[in-house]
Amino acid sequence: MKRRILLSLFVLPLLSAPPGALADEDIPPPPLVAPTPIPTDTPVPFHYRIPPDLHDGWPVGDLRHEGGDLRKITHAVNSIDLNQLSGMRSLLVFRHGKLLLEEYFNGADARTDHPLFSCTKSVFSTVFGIAQDQGLLSVDQKLYDLYPDERGKAGWDARKADITVGNMLSMTSGLDCDDVGVGDANCGSQMGRSKDWLGFIFALPMAHDPGKVWTYNGCCLSLLSNFIAEKSGLAFPTYAKKNLLDPLGIAEGDWVTGPSGVNRVDYGLAWKARDMGKLGQLYLNQGMWKGKRVVSEAWVKDATSLHAAKGTSFHHSYGYLWHLKDMGYQEKTVQVFFANGYKGQAIFVSPEADLVCVVTADSPDDTIYTKEEQLFEDDILGAFR
Repeated sequence: MKRRILLSLFVLPLLSAPPGALADEDIPPPPLVAPTPIPTDTPVPFHYRIPPDLHDGWPVGDLRHEGGDLRKITHAVNSIDLNQLSGMRSLLVFRHGKLLLEEYFNGADARTDHPLFSCTKSVFSTVFGIAQDQGLLSVDQKLYDLYPDERGKAGWDARKADITVGNMLSMTSGLDCDDVGVGDANCGSQMGRSKDWLGFIFALPMAHDPGKVWTYNGCCLSLLSNFIAEKSGLAFPTYAKKNLLDPLGIAEGDWVTGPSGVNRVDYGLAWKARDMGKLGQLYLNQGMWKGKRVVSEAWVKDATSLHAAKGTSFHHSYGYLWHLKDMGYQEKTVQVFFANGYKGQAIFVSPEADLVCVVTADSPDDTIYTKEEQLFEDDILGAFR
């Protein structure tokens, strides 16, 4: 397998799909124990190069001057070259606010737009935090205080009155809607085929009391994106562009839009790997980017704190649309938070190491998530002191 180091800058076509078409696929299955890989080829010798300065907001640096162990980094790149992590497309490492490592694989390069799949949820988490900072809505509000006319309609369950906005963001609403599965078993796919997305969500029965059980459910976040649009007077994509994407210098994303202009925010965006790193760095900087406040420090702390029963999110813990996991670093255990998406997209953030790592992939391997987490913990986080 030949690795392509950043030399050319051709744009690959952006993956697109009609509303709901990807909903079946945007499902990170529970991480599995990865089997011991068997080398099948000899890697191209890895020669470290400082990433090029593309004047896109990222200063670049030499990882050897930032406390990086080149042997571990080489092991990580060689693991990808040997196809031990199948379908990998990029590996980027940022430390102390600098891009230190930028490697692309399988035809990708710095101009490639990578489908974020469920990493889109963490983007929405940030947009929500901005909306809360602006007083549009709050995690402490009751969901049906936002939509009071829905109370008392046919099929009303009194437990719905206790659902908070925070429950929606932590996937503990109790609604009978599970996005794991394919076809009719996938709640998000069912919603995508409906002619009234909001009505579909409002009609869902309760499966649990609010706040008790974590269930993978992102499609119902459309209630929140719709309310932000109504309250702000802007279409949701316009609001997100003005308040998050433009400040970070990221091109406008293609949010999935459904009937009546309602936007899905659980999947659908496609970003360059360097732009994915900007989201991680924003959180590492406590909501600041290039010296300017984008989202409050309070939101960064709240979004990356535990809001569901520990270990219930595919064996991870869960904040507000961010995954949380304990990992080893410098002979101690630290909490890493990360965005996670189907086929192997991830943005890992370690405040203790002042480090962000982006990986993208187009992997058919159900164990890709576990393998990437192990690669990050052992060879990336473990490379820095």
